[in-house]
Amino acid sequence: MITLFPARWLPHWQKYSISVATIICAISAALWTTASYAVTIADLQRSNDIEIKAWLAQNSDDTSSKQMPSFSVNEQVILNIEVATPRWFTGGTRIESVEIPSVIAKQRNQLATNYTERKEGTTWSRQRWEITLYPVKSGSYSVPSLAVNVQVSAPDGSSVAGTLYTQPLAFNVSLPSGLLSEDTPWFTATNVEVKQEWQQSSEKLKVGDAITRKVTIRAQDSLSVLLPNLLTREASDYFQGYPQPHRLEDSQTRGNYQSSRVEETVYVIQQGGDFSFPDQQFQWWNAKTNQLETVTVSGKQFHAQHTPASFVKANLNMIVTVVSTIVIVLATFLLGRRHYRTHPRPPWLLFWLDVRGGKWAQARTQLYRQLRLLTNQLEMSKARGGTTEWLKISGLIQSGDEKAQVFMKMWRLIRAQRQSGGRFKLPKALPKLDEVHKARY
Repeated sequence: MITLFPARWLPHWQKYSISVATIICAISAALWTTASYAVTIADLQRSNDIEIKAWLAQNSDDTSSKQMPSFSVNEQVILNIEVATPRWFTGGTRIESVEIPSVIAKQRNQLATNYTERKEGTTWSRQRWEITLYPVKSGSYSVPSLAVNVQVSAPDGSSVAGTLYTQPLAFNVSLPSGLLSEDTPWFTATNVEVKQEWQQSSEKLKVGDAITRKVTIRAQDSLSVLLPNLLTREASDYFQGYPQPHRLEDSQTRGNYQSSRVEETVYVIQQGGDFSFPDQQFQWWNAKTNQLETVTVSGKQFHAQHTPASFVKANLNMIVTVVSTIVIVLATFLLGRRHYRTHPRPPWLLFWLDVRGGKWAQARTQLYRQLRLLTNQLEMSKARGGTTEWLKISGLIQSGDEKAQVFMKMWRLIRAQRQSGGRFKLPKALPKLDEVHKARY
């Protein structure tokens, strides 16, 4: 038989133990009850306390959700992801990175667009995220289901964290024009601005000075890595180019996506003279007007002065040729002068000296001596060169004309008749030998 004693008859330590056990049992019961009614993200989604949707558009203002949208190669495609709840967000939202073959994906806006909307009398809090996609090849693409980590408040006031998943999306990409190909550089944008700057190290350029060429391309709704590379390494004898690192920048301002590419090259002048930098061109597809546009970046001409060293370097071949010619002519003159000190001077030299010195009588004697030597004739009229020019020049000589050009022309006519094998014949050393030979036979 068990006998029960009132609590006041128990010892003190037993009273304390009973109180602690009672408290532990109460806490355990409370935790078990809370765990039985815990809320998850899936529960909130089933009870329509949170929703998520995704769609593709050309710009942030387009909220339409097409079943199979189509875009152009290199065109900016915006992947919109929107999370909404009738309560409020208690933590940050994180979106899984997008990886699609042949597509450049970039989350350029790191902040979401937050706003509220009344729906059936209830205020919903909404977060819209944008991820820009740039397909670089034609074809059909699919955006996989993306994991979105969110944290919102539950109806009981607690904070619930979990993962939502977007629905898969698909879109088509093609070339916007038959004038374009995927092998040639071009890009798609809605607006393009080009700025060019020139800078000289000195006002009057000379060899060793530098020229800096800077080109800035700004495009709206495009990506900086898609913008063309204009200032390629140029080869020239007049300058040496030193490209500087390109500066690429992508930004977002009030829903407008801007990209810029800055190229800068320093050209050091290697040679003096006139030289120029060529024009540069690139093409881009205007997604706003659906037209292909060509932009020309104008070149520029410069003049640089030579330094003594650069002049010699630039004209080395010509200088060598001129010096060699002078040396050869001078050596020939000295050798000829030395030779004719002990040998008789040639007839052409004596004739030229007489004409140059105005000794017309002696020059005329040289002409007749040459005529007798080459034609065996003593009179120019009897020689009969047979041409109108011969008759005219010989007539001037016989009439006493004393002009250098007339005498020189007559000399050349006599020599030409001999060299061309004309009717003039070389004089025979012993002209009577023919008569003796004929008489003998």
